[in-house]
Amino acid sequence: MPDDPAPAPASAPPGAPTSDADSTPGPADAAPSADDADGTSPTDDPEPSPIEGERPVRAGTNGFAIAALVTGAVGLVLFAIAFAVAALVQIRRRGGRGRGLALGGLGASAAWIAAAVIIAVLFGDSLFSAGEGEADPRRRDAYVLSSTLKVGDCFTAQTRDSADPNVFPSPCDSPHNGEVVAKPTLPDGPFPGAGRLAAQAAALCKERTPDNVKRVVNDDFDARAELPKRKDWEHGKRTVTCTLVYVGEGKYVGEGLALITPLSRAVITPRHEAMFEQGECLEKWDDSMTPPVVDCDRPHKFQVLATYKLQGKEYPGGEKLQKTASKGCAKRAADIWGRDSPPDGVYRTFSTPTEQEWRIGYRDVYCLIAGNGLLKRSFVPKK
Repeated sequence: MPDDPAPAPASAPPGAPTSDADSTPGPADAAPSADDADGTSPTDDPEPSPIEGERPVRAGTNGFAIAALVTGAVGLVLFAIAFAVAALVQIRRRGGRGRGLALGGLGASAAWIAAAVIIAVLFGDSLFSAGEGEADPRRRDAYVLSSTLKVGDCFTAQTRDSADPNVFPSPCDSPHNGEVVAKPTLPDGPFPGAGRLAAQAAALCKERTPDNVKRVVNDDFDARAELPKRKDWEHGKRTVTCTLVYVGEGKYVGEGLALITPLSRAVITPRHEAMFEQGECLEKWDDSMTPPVVDCDRPHKFQVLATYKLQGKEYPGGEKLQKTASKGCAKRAADIWGRDSPPDGVYRTFSTPTEQEWRIGYRDVYCLIAGNGLLKRSFVPKK
C-alpha cells in the first residue's frame, strides 16, 4: 500500500519565527546604529560643532614691535629700545606676533650707537677745530667758533674771557662788540709750541689790524686770536683767526658793548682829530671820542649841520665861547635852510673845544642837529 503522505507542517502563528536561523538576525539584517549612520566608530570622540556666527581669532602683530623697528631704522635709539622692550614683554605675556620686528629695532639701535662711537673716535677733535671754509660747528647755545666766520663778519663775545673762542654771530649793522679783522696763515714747518705760536699769531694780527682802529686798540679793544691746534697743524691747517673785541665803556659806540657799524666804516679817533663833513650822521656824540659815521636812514642821534674854526690865541672862556659858537651855527643854518630855525622835530646844538684842546691848537666847532628821540632820516644836504 502506498506510503502515507507526510503530514503537513503545522502552520506557525503569525509573527513567530519559522526557524532558529530566522530568529537570529544576520549582519545584513542588523539595523545601523546612530554612530554607524555618520560613518564614525563608537570609540572616536565626537568633534564639537562650532557655535553659529563665531570664527577663530588670529593674533595680530604687536604695535610696539612695529614702532621699535621704525624708530630704530631712523636713528631714534632711545625710543626704539623702549618700544622693543615693551613689545617683547607683551608678546611673552599675551602672545602675538612681532618678536622679530622688536629684535630688528634693537639691532638697528645698536648699529646707530656703534656708528656714533666710531665717528666720535675718528673725527671728534676735528669737529671742534674747524678751519677756514668748513661748516660751522654750532654749540647748543647757538655760539660758534670764531674760526668759522669770515673776515668782516661781526659777533658778540664774552668780554671777560679772552680765552673763549666761542662767539655769537651778529649782523654788523646791529649791536655787537667784535669783528673778525684777519685770517692770516702761518708759515709751514714743525709745530712751534703753544708759546711761540701765540707770539707769531699776535704779530700777524697786529699787522692786519685796520688803520682806523690801531691807535685805540690797546685801550678800548681786546686783540684776540684763535690758534690752530697741534692736530690741525699736522694736517696742514695753520690759519689764525684775528678778532677785535670792544671792551670800553661806551665812549663812542653806544651803550656799554655795542658797535653798530663795521670797523671798516667806523671813525674811531679822538674827537679833536676827527674831521666831519656837512650832512654826515653820527650815532652818538661824546666829549672825548667821536662815534662811528652811520647811514642816515638808520637810527642815529646827531647830524652834522656845519663845521668851522674859531680864531684867537687865548682861550676866551667857556661862556663867551658858547655865545660865539651859537651865533656861528645860527648863521650857517640860515645859509642851508634859508632861516636859522631848524625843521620841525629837530633842534640845533653844537660842540666846542675844551680849554685843554684849545691849548694844543684845537679850534673846531661842530654845529649839529638832534631830535627828542633818534633821527631816522637826513635833514641836512651833503655838500
